[in-house]
Amino acid sequence: MKKLTPVKILILGYFFIIVAGAILLLMPFSRRGPLSLTDAVFTSTSAVCVTGLIVKDTPVFFTFFGKLILLLLIQIGGLGYMTFATVFIFALGKRGSLKLRLIAAESFPALTPGNLWRFAVNVLKITFVLEGAGALLLFTGFLIHGIGPVRAFLHSIFISVSAFCNAGFATFSDSLVSFRGNLIVNLTVMALIFIGGIGFFVIMELYERFILKTRKKLSLHTKAVLSISGVLIASSTLFFFTYESIYGFGGYNWIERLFSAMFQAITPRTAGFNTIDLNLFHPASLFLLMVLMIIGGSPGGTAGGIKTTTFYAYLAWIKAYFHRKEPVFHGYRIPDESLKRSVTILIITTLVILSSGFLLSITELEGIQKNGLLPYLFEIASAFGTVGLSLGSKTMANVSLAADFSILGKWIIITLMLIGKVGVLSLVALISEIKPEPVRHVEGKYIVG
Repeated sequence: MKKLTPVKILILGYFFIIVAGAILLLMPFSRRGPLSLTDAVFTSTSAVCVTGLIVKDTPVFFTFFGKLILLLLIQIGGLGYMTFATVFIFALGKRGSLKLRLIAAESFPALTPGNLWRFAVNVLKITFVLEGAGALLLFTGFLIHGIGPVRAFLHSIFISVSAFCNAGFATFSDSLVSFRGNLIVNLTVMALIFIGGIGFFVIMELYERFILKTRKKLSLHTKAVLSISGVLIASSTLFFFTYESIYGFGGYNWIERLFSAMFQAITPRTAGFNTIDLNLFHPASLFLLMVLMIIGGSPGGTAGGIKTTTFYAYLAWIKAYFHRKEPVFHGYRIPDESLKRSVTILIITTLVILSSGFLLSITELEGIQKNGLLPYLFEIASAFGTVGLSLGSKTMANVSLAADFSILGKWIIITLMLIGKVGVLSLVALISEIKPEPVRHVEGKYIVG
């Protein structure tokens, strides 16, 4: 154990939680039919990695206890299991070893071992308050929609937790398609996705600045997250509303078009709910959804993807390179280390997605020849971005395309979900631990471009 780094222990912890979740889902009291080991691991991984891709129709196949297990896995995965472990250990009066603090700090960027306890407690407080408020609003929306009080209560709790944790698991077989015109449900779910996706650091800063009325200025990170997220959501909403009004939203009134466009601009951040059949989308819209899924949410939150700040830092670096200027944002220079990490993350992401596409083109050759490559690339982007959006199975109703995959194909998606949850950031952390070479080699002529 002494040779294991904090990053490796963190990943190992997620592995054990996934295995435990799969075992519980295999129990007869959790399901209403046969469930293979691969499908159990797939579902558990999707829940822990807050992805939302499914190979079984969640509300139909899983019992009340099965859904409860999924909800617990989503909550643990969304907040990071070390958040709960930290609070538990400190609550017992034990400050924990330095290694424990380092492991927990790996769950959230820019978090130091010294402020771990305060941060973990605040994360739990924020989460339960926002999920509770979201559940209350959704309960009202479901009642107005005509759902009975008991069912509305259970649906509201599950959907609220799933939305805030950016999981995308739904207790309705059609996700939220039936609610595309419901003002309360749409706005509540979108708000939960957005708040969970911007990160706890941003939430805490906004709380201190606008609720507690402190004079503390917003950090560059918070300004960047809000600005970039706002631009991505606004531009995507505008595109979906105008473009899909011609192709996909033709049968909807303007309110449903607006909500559908806004919802589909926010849900790739990385929640995975949908209020419209994605098969109605034009290929250009599906391509944009793939880009949004890969970008994902922001650091220190419940979302996946390469993160909004990584995406902007990379664009800023390119712009600075061509203009021979420093990469800046809001008058501040972006640190060189952040730029290096951004480029590294983007390169690793590209390699992972291309490799996954290549492997699936081998394992799912028959399906790709029949249905085309786009649905499979979409599934890859969704798995890596821990989103959960899918163009759907071609053989079964209300499940993801991955349900049609071979056993090897499903394990590729399982691996992708794990990488999307911890892989890229963990690999960058591992690289940062490598000590630089003591000797520099003579520079040689090397032409690129």
